Amino acid sequence: MNPDPQDNPIRALADLESDVSESFRAKVWRKIQRRTTVSQYANFSWTLPGVILVEFLSVLVHLFSVANGKRGKS
Repeated sequence: MNPDPQDNPIRALADLESDVSESFRAKVWRKIQRRTTVSQYANFSWTLPGVILVEFLSVLVHLFSVANGKRGKS
């Protein structure tokens, strides 16, 4: 089986590799953290009302079951 010559990296380009500066790395890292934080806040603000609603409904169900005399079954 003959390997495709386009799959091999170009050797001349391997010599052009250089490290990035710390300021560039820090800037990219801050942007990634900012987007992650915004994503987590958006997810939290979307799911929190549903969680609160479910908990509120479970409290109401518990209160009605206690009021009906099914104290030991809840």
